[in-house]
Amino acid sequence: MTIDIDEARVERNEIGLLLGWTVATAGGMLLGFLPTILVVNVLNLGLAQIIVPVLAGTIIGFAQWIVLRRYVTASSSWMLADGTSWAVGYVLGLFLVQALPSTIFAGIIGYLLFGVIVALVQWPVLRREIPNILVWILASAVGWAAGFSTSQAVLPLFSGGQLMEPVVSTTVIAVTSGLVAGAITGIALIWIVRRPEVT
Repeated sequence: MTIDIDEARVERNEIGLLLGWTVATAGGMLLGFLPTILVVNVLNLGLAQIIVPVLAGTIIGFAQWIVLRRYVTASSSWMLADGTSWAVGYVLGLFLVQALPSTIFAGIIGYLLFGVIVALVQWPVLRREIPNILVWILASAVGWAAGFSTSQAVLPLFSGGQLMEPVVSTTVIAVTSGLVAGAITGIALIWIVRRPEVT
């Protein structure tokens, strides 16, 4: 199922869509990851690597859909597609990050891949609005890689040189990554909607 975004509704409230999308992405990240701190240590690593992204992906997809549904002309399966894509992208990106050396560069590569996978899985839902999938792939890859990089740059500001509590580090990473990625993909989404539909 594809969505049909009402260009006139978006044009009347582009800033509202951008802010809503950005906050929904950051809030979804926070609500998706924060509760998992309680269960990650109880689960084995393999199970945690599946449960955490599925939960986070579903919450982010739902949060984004709450914002996007105000701008569509008919209902769709965005929440399912976005949750699935986010989960699949996160799992594959995490596996790649773990396979690469533990460096910022490896993290950026992992999040670039993450963004590409998310965009590819979201595209069937957005294909009616996207004249060229490359724009959405590029925005998603750059958004998530920039979000990861920014969160890593901001994280030391909250540590004070001591071992950081998992709740604080998770909050900083989730909110920072979500805000940056949400802003970049939100701008791309608005730009895409301004383009003529592909029928």
